[in-house]
Formats: sequence, C-alpha cells, structure tokens
Amino acid sequence: MAAPPPPQSADSSTPTKELYPMSNWKYDAFLWSMSILTLFFREVHPRGSWRVPRNGPVLFVAAPHANQFVDALILQRTLRDECKRRISLLIAQKSVHGFIGWASRQVGSVPVGRAQDAAKPGKGTIYLPDPINDPTLIRGYGTNFNKQSEVSGMIFLPSIKGQTGASVDIAEIIGPEELRIKRPLKDQLSLTQLTGRDDVDEHGQFGDKSFHGCKEGFKGTKYKIAPHIDQTKVYQAVFDRLKSGGCVGIFPEGGSHDRTELLPLKAGVAIMALGTLADAPDCGLKIVPVGMNYFHAHKFRSRAVVEFGPPFEVPAKLVHMYSNKQRRDAIGQLLDMVHQALSAVTVSTPDYDTLMVIQAARRLYNPTGKKLPLPVVVELNRRLAMGYEKYKDDARIQKLQKSVKEYNRQLRYLNIRDHQVQYARMSWPKVVLTFFYRLAKLLVLSAGVLPGLVLFGPVFIASKVISLQKAKTALAGSAVKIQGRDVMATWKLLVAMAFAPVLYNLYTSILAYRVYQDRLGGRVPESVPIWMVFLAGWIFFPAVTFAALRFGEVGMDIIKSLRPLVMCINPSSSYNIQQLRERRAELSKQVTELINTLGPEMFPDFETTRLVADPSERATTESGGPVSPVQTTFRRRESEMSSPGGAGGYGVGADGGVESPTRTGGVMLSRRGTTLSSRAIPRNESFSNIGQVAMFATRPPSRSRSRSSSAGGGFPVAQFTTLDSHGGFDEASKKIREAMRERGAIRRRQSMAEKNGGDGDGGMVLGGGEDTESEEEVEDELEDDAKLGLEVRGQGARSELESAYCILLFTVFLLLLLDANPVSSSSAMGPPPASASSHLPALTRKKMSSGFKSLINSAKKLAIGDSGSKADIDDLFPAVDKAADGDDCDHDCDSCAVQYPKGFKIDEDDELYGFVKGWSTHVLVATGKTDWVRDVADEKGSVMQAIGNAKAPSNGKLMLSASNIPTPHHTSDYSEPTTVLLLPAFTIVENVTPATVPVLISDIISKAPTNTSPLAPVSLPRSLPAPLPEGTPAAIKELTTRPCPHRVLILLCSQRTRDARCGQSAPLLRKEFQRHLQPLGLYRDLDDDRPGGVGIYFISHVGGHKYSANVMVYRRPDAFGVDADGEGGVGAGQCIWLARVKPEDCEGVVKFTVLQGKVVKPKSQLRGGFDRSKGLMSW
Repeated sequence: MAAPPPPQSADSSTPTKELYPMSNWKYDAFLWSMSILTLFFREVHPRGSWRVPRNGPVLFVAAPHANQFVDALILQRTLRDECKRRISLLIAQKSVHGFIGWASRQVGSVPVGRAQDAAKPGKGTIYLPDPINDPTLIRGYGTNFNKQSEVSGMIFLPSIKGQTGASVDIAEIIGPEELRIKRPLKDQLSLTQLTGRDDVDEHGQFGDKSFHGCKEGFKGTKYKIAPHIDQTKVYQAVFDRLKSGGCVGIFPEGGSHDRTELLPLKAGVAIMALGTLADAPDCGLKIVPVGMNYFHAHKFRSRAVVEFGPPFEVPAKLVHMYSNKQRRDAIGQLLDMVHQALSAVTVSTPDYDTLMVIQAARRLYNPTGKKLPLPVVVELNRRLAMGYEKYKDDARIQKLQKSVKEYNRQLRYLNIRDHQVQYARMSWPKVVLTFFYRLAKLLVLSAGVLPGLVLFGPVFIASKVISLQKAKTALAGSAVKIQGRDVMATWKLLVAMAFAPVLYNLYTSILAYRVYQDRLGGRVPESVPIWMVFLAGWIFFPAVTFAALRFGEVGMDIIKSLRPLVMCINPSSSYNIQQLRERRAELSKQVTELINTLGPEMFPDFETTRLVADPSERATTESGGPVSPVQTTFRRRESEMSSPGGAGGYGVGADGGVESPTRTGGVMLSRRGTTLSSRAIPRNESFSNIGQVAMFATRPPSRSRSRSSSAGGGFPVAQFTTLDSHGGFDEASKKIREAMRERGAIRRRQSMAEKNGGDGDGGMVLGGGEDTESEEEVEDELEDDAKLGLEVRGQGARSELESAYCILLFTVFLLLLLDANPVSSSSAMGPPPASASSHLPALTRKKMSSGFKSLINSAKKLAIGDSGSKADIDDLFPAVDKAADGDDCDHDCDSCAVQYPKGFKIDEDDELYGFVKGWSTHVLVATGKTDWVRDVADEKGSVMQAIGNAKAPSNGKLMLSASNIPTPHHTSDYSEPTTVLLLPAFTIVENVTPATVPVLISDIISKAPTNTSPLAPVSLPRSLPAPLPEGTPAAIKELTTRPCPHRVLILLCSQRTRDARCGQSAPLLRKEFQRHLQPLGLYRDLDDDRPGGVGIYFISHVGGHKYSANVMVYRRPDAFGVDADGEGGVGAGQCIWLARVKPEDCEGVVKFTVLQGKVVKPKSQLRGGFDRSKGLMSW
C-alpha cells in the first residue's frame, strides 16, 4: 500500500476539488430507481440505525461481503432511508465498466485498483532456499524477475483445498532468479508450498531445524506476480470526502465471498482513518461497524438484517504513532479494533456445518414457541456461535452437536423443515381439514399466479441460468469462494433489470399490433388510440406479474406445508413424524438446560439480558420469590452483551479494549452511577445513562401546584361566574360534599360489619369510559353503566340529605341558566323583540351542558358513596415546565410527515380531566387482531367472553381490553390457549383458556395489586393447576405467570368498529412513537421480549373516542432512572391517560411522559390516571 500524501494545511481557504464528486440528486434518483431491491428481498430490517451520527465524517466498515454489488445497494438505501446520510463506497477498479461503472459514478463511488486483479502467472517456479536462516530470500527456476516484477509489487501463492494462498510484497530484486520479500512467510501452507517439506506444523515451525533447505528433488511452486498499484489518488479522494464531513464506506475483507467466517481485513481501512486524522486531527472522524446478515443471500425473496454497531473514535495515541514512523503498529492495532467491532455485529462460524448446527440449536432454544423477530434471531445466532467457540471441546457440547446433526439428517431424510414437525401434535381430523383447506386456497391463488408466471417465466429462467454460470466463473477465478453464491443475487438482479423491460415491451407491442389489426376481435373501440393501448399494456403486464409475485409467495409457503400434512395423514409416515416431534422436544429441553447452565458462565448478566424467556425460571424481581444477586444488582459485564465492543452502546478503547462511548464534556459516564432500573435496560438496544443527557438533566425542584381556590369535588364551575361572585355556592358545595363523604364512610363501615366483609367493590368495566358523553355516545354510556355493576351502598331510598343535595344542584343549574340568558318580564307576556335571539349560542349551550353533566355526575358519585379523594390535576402528575425542561419538540419539521387524514375531527372544547370511570385492575387479552366486534365480551369462544360471564374479582372493578398482542400459536380464532397481561401488576399469564378464567380471576387477578395498592413487590403464584377435561395436553393444564419484560407500555385504542377515528389514529401514532423510540433503543415490536424498552399495543374501546386518539401510558416507578428513586418489581407506578393526541405530540409524549412521567399539555390532553407512589388518582 502506498503511503498517503503529505498533510495539507487545515487553514487552506481554497477547498480541494473532489476527484470523484457526488451529486445529491443523482444519488437519490439512482437509489429510487433501484427499488427493485424491495422485490428481491422479502424483508430488510435495519437494526441500531439510531447509532449512526447524523452529521460529521463517518467511515462505515461493513462485513461480511456476502452479496457483491447488492451489499452496496442495501447499505446505501438503508443509510439514506433511516439516517438521511449519503455514502461513497469503494469499488474494485475491475468492476468500473458498463452499467456497473455508470451506476458507481452516479453515487460517487471511489474506484480502487487491487493487486490481485492485476496479477498474472509468473514464469517458472519459486522456492525458499534457506527457510530457517534466511526466510525472506526467494529463488526461482526459469524465472526472469528483472522483467516480470518490480519493487513494491506483489507475489501471490496458489490456493489449495479452499485455503487462500498467501501474498507478500517484493522488497528487492537481486537478479533474474533471486529476490527478497518484505516479511517472512510464517503459515503452514505457504512454507509447505515453498519448501516441499512435510514437517511444518500448524504454527509454521519446522520439525527438523537442523535441515535448512528444501525437500530433496523439490522443483518449486507456481505463482502469480502483480505490479505495484499506486493508491495515492484513492486515499486522497477518501481524505477529501471525510474532511468535508461526508461518509465513506468500505468492505475491508477486499472482495465478496460466501464463507461463514470473516476474511482477514485489509490494511486500507486503517490507513484511510489514520491518514484522515493525521491530516485533520479535529475533524471528528468516527468509525461505525456494519453487519450484513443474510438469510439465504442468493435466493429470491430472502431476508436480511443490517446491523449498525456503536461508533468509536480512533485513539489519539494511534494517530501519533502513525505520524511518527510507527505506521505498521498503528495500522495493526486499529485493524484489531475494527475486527473486534465487526465481530459484535456479525455471525462467524468455522464452517458451514457448524453454522447449520448453531441455527438448529437456535430453533430448538425457543421454549415459548413464539416467532422471533429477525434482530433477535441474529443476536441469538451470534451468542450461540460465541458459546460454541468457547465450549466446543466440552463433552456436553460435542454430544449435543452429534444429536443435533442427527436430527437435521432425519429432517432432510423426510424432506420437511423443523417448524413443520409441530404438525404431529394436531389431531387427524384437524390435519385432514387443514390439508384440504390449504389445497383449496392454493387452487384459488393459482388463478392469480399462473398468468404472471407465464409472462415472467422467461426472466426467471434466464436469471437462474445466467447466475449459475456467473457463479461457476467467479468460483474458478477466486481462491476464497466456496460455491460462488455471493455473485448470484447480483446477476439475478442485473438480468431481471435488463430482460424484464424488453419482455414487457414485447408483450405491449404484440398487444398494440393485435389492436391495430382487428381491435382484438372488436373488443377495443375505434376511438381508443394505439398509443393509449401501448400505455395501458405497460401498466397491465407489470401489474399482472407483480400480483403473481405476491400470490405466488403465499402459494409457495402453502406448497411447502403440504408434504408434512400428507405425511401426518398417512399412517405409515405419521409415526415417524411423531417420533421426530418427541425427539425434538427432548433436544429442545437439552439445549435449553445446557444454555441455562453455560450461559451464566460466559455472560455474568445472562439472566437479566436473555433474549428468550425461560418458562422454567420465573423467579424475578416481580415474582415475590427469591431474588438472585444478578437480578438484585443488575450487574453488567465489562464487555459487550454479545462480544467485546459489541452492539451494546460500548465502543472500542484505545488499547483495543472496551470503553463506554457516552461522554459529556470529556467526562466518562459510568453505568454504576445510574439507577437500578436504568441499568436494567439491555445494552444491545438501550439509551444508557439517559438521566445524564442534557435533555433530561434539568429537572427543577418539585413544588406544589395545588390552588386553594380549586372548586374540588369533581365538577368544574369556572365558566359560571354569577354565583361565584357571591361566594356562597363554592363554600356550600364543599361542606355538603364533606358531609356526604363522612356519611358514606360511616354507612359503608356499618354495611361491611353486617356482611362480615361484604363483597367488595366488584364489577367490570369493558374498556373503561368517562362520565361525560355526547349524545352520539349515549348508547356507549348505557352499555358501560350496565356492565359496571354499580350498586347503591345501603338499601332503601336515598337519605333526605342526598335528595336535598340533588335538588340543590338542579336548582343551581336553573339559576345559572337564567343568569346566562336573562328573560325580561315582557317576554313572558308576548313575543320577544325581533333583535333578540330565542336560542343560546352553540358554544354557550355546549359549555352549560358540560357543566350540568359534571354537576349531576358529581351527585351520582356522592350518592353511591364514592371512596377516596380525587387528586387535583396539578397534584397527580407534574406538568412540563418549558423554561426548565425545554421544548417538547425539536422542531425538525421535515421529519414530521405523518398527519391525520382530512376530515379527522374531534371534540376540542370539553374539559377532560376527572371524568373517567375508576378501575382497579386492567386485563389485556392477546388476540393477534387490531379490531373486534363492538363489545369484546361478545367475541364467541374467547377469553373475553368468559371473563364477561364470570364472577367479578374481589379486589375492585376490572377493565377488560382485547389487544393485538400475538397469541402463542399465532392464531386469531380463539382455538388455542392465549396470553393475558395484567396491569398494574405488569404480569403476563400464559395458557389462558375460557375454561381457566375462573381460576385466573379468583387466584391471580383478585390477588394482584390494584391501582390503589401501595408500591410493594408483586407476589403471584408462578403456576396454578386448572381443572380441565381429561385429554387436555399437560403443557396447558396449568396457568403460568411471568413478569412483563417492558419498562413502559403504551396502549392505543384501535377499535374501528366503535369509531373509525380510532382505526385511523392508532397505526399513525404507533409509527410516530416507533420513530422517536428507536433512536433511544427503547422500541420493542410485538414479538420482542427483551427486557426493558417500551411496548406499544393496540387495544379495544376505552371510551371517549370523540377525543381520539386515546393513549394510556403505564410506567414502572423510575422507568428510566430520571424521575424517582429506584424501585423493585412492584408493577406499574403510574397510569397516565391522555386524549386528543396527534402525531406531532408523540415526540413530547416520549420525551416527557414515557421517560419522565410528566404531562406536556395537562389542561387539554390529560383525562386521568393514578400514581401509586403518591396514593392519588383522578376519580
């Protein structure tokens, strides 16, 4: 490698013209034109994109390079879409021709000449005459080094049996048959090739050191020789791009390959980083590792995960070494750091067989049976690969490896997949019905697939044939490829991009010709011009093939599932599948036990950062059982969760070790200084030390915001001023309320004494509700009231005081009405003057109606003996103080693209706070759906229906909600056991069926903490036997509980059947919440069970859809270590119920409500909630 040019002055006022400039509009237009990638891949999942710096120079280091030019396109599109950054990639000089050359120029790629591309077979053979005493001297037979080679050129040795041959630089040419290389060769393959001796061990040491020469009769080995490649222009182009604040990407392995492990990294990436910093020490260059993780990279409709690791800076010590003639050491240390960072975002195994075993073990290690999201799959593969590398010599690992290989062999023999083994648990009639249902579905889909398949068939065939040919060619010309699959996806795309337009044009031309000839048998009117037919053809034929793609994708999945179903129907083969299923269950148990044994040895924080929950280990801080030291202290490894320098927010230190990247003002922020719950957030996707970030660090001292002039009592009268001015109504109302509360308390104590404890304040709220409903929601109010089960405490008529109070309120309303619209005496005797209005203005009527409703509802609450005191709006949750806390929005208006549709109207006038109906516990039933029948308790055969018909819990009112939480078996027909999430306990109950609902209510819900319970560790049974019919599988004969892994839950009403606005607002808000949570590493999708983070779920009607969107935020105490002292596993400390939430409000909700427990707009958005730590609630 040539040294970089001498540094230029940083003060130069004249900007250097870039050698390979980038045009932004050409870059964006080209990436848009390559949207075909979205068709080739079924899913490309970016992970950790929030780590990418949004400004300043960045050097992206991507590996493994498994997909030639497709890798570059995926990386460029991901960075442009997710991070709004454009990147210049380095591309091999030999590829810069034709279409690839033109495309590389559009995106500002930098061509790089490589010595291996220019290497040619050398004349004669070469050998080491004295490998012991003079290992750098090379001699030849029949060579002509004077003409063939040059100083700083390179010699390449041949590859043998998949092992890459060595390459070495030429230091001196002594003569036509003698030269000297820059460094001695020390690997076994090279020394064997150049000496012919068989006594070289794997460390490059000779067994017989007394013999200094080659093997007798050895005639040398063939070789290739390459000229010196001047890289000065390449390095200068990279330096200029980085110094100007741009981004450069490189695949440091050199060329693409299809191996399962990383190739040795080339020195170029280190020279680029060190050369840039030597030239501009204050440019702020950061290096970001990128893992390109594919699932069958060469196949059509495969999947990929692009994972961005934590950025790290090059230590100043290495820059100093590089600038002071210690370049080799500096480059070597930086390459070690880059390799360490890449290992944390990639999955590397020694060979393909090991990778297959690890992937099989990952499938077996899923005791919950849930479908895991792609990022979790990649992380599991990585951890298992690390564990295998460390414990591969352990006898238990070797035995398990042998068993897993045998299991894989049986799967291949039966030609089925691992997930299809579960078909054996289905009854024979169900298998038959499933088979015929899928067969019928396949026949229906065929109608949409066959036309497009015929039209696009030539493209499929051509791309398949040509890609296989190119793979063979690439394999023959490479020493590192195994099957050449790394070029197949590229050639499939190139062939499709070239051939498909030609084919569409041919079909369209034939159609136009037929119309021109006979108007398609008279079917096309004469008034339709040919050019319109041609245009219609270009729309019609691509649409048909696209429909075939979508339908065909579903059809292929169905076809793959038919074989195991047929085998289950056939008695001769069903026994084999049943045996295989039993074998799988046994292996799954062995894998899980071994991981649970070895995991804590390798990862000290294994229990607190595990990716897949272990049903046999439910003891956590929330179970009330023994707490392990790891769980108590939440200790973390000093290394990354996956590996040193891994994906956990920790970078690589100057010495190659690991250090935290979070610095403020040059001071390292230690995780030991954070709170318990802050450290509970997993590092692989978390925002560590969030309390020390400036955005959250300016919390003013707490102060009371209560006002002595507050009306209290649950009914606002601020808009009526006449009586308030006399001062009598407020005081009288307050005294009556106090008397009524005292009387109600005495009556309840007497009633409970008579009943020896009574039945409690039972009942159920279907989704909740509010005390003020508009006329359009009268039906909803009646339904909610009927199911609320309200009873008047004490029997008989209301007391005289209660009646007097109601009469008083009604009289007050009449007086207010007269005061708001005074009537003259003459109006009673005759018609009013023409200028007078006979009706109140609409806004006045609406406000008076709201005030009247609040008065009546307050009377209703007092009449039934409402217990507890309603908190003032300023006392329940702290409000955001912009002067101290900052704005709730960063005013990045360009990124706020999500808006409600036109015509989305809500009530903006009603007062919200204090009118929701109180509840004690909240149950979310997993259904996997986002919409339900109007009343979820009417969902036939569902757990909701069973809860609606069951006896109410003894600890207070139950709010019942259906949710889109996935069911364990990913079904939505209520045929399988489901999961229930219990709040505020933050507890998940599994294996729930309609038959187990009575046990669920009596032994779990009734014993769970309520919204009024003091904060204390949740203590619920880990498992409960349930009385079920004979023949029920043993796995679901008991209810099991486990803590909910999330720190915060955001619940969004999405029930379209109740109100279309909810169905419109929920998906839009979820998208916005996801956008703001992902940069913090806190977003969790529906299948993500990693500890920490924020879960977002859709739920059924909660009341008040005229105030859409309704958002309920359940927070654990000190959810992210910024608003309170640390608390143990006590469940939710707060529930903050907001309404009128719009997409533009989501940033503030995340910034303050989710992270700090504050409310941005309490007067206009806060409906109510509770705070268990204060003992306050809004009802």
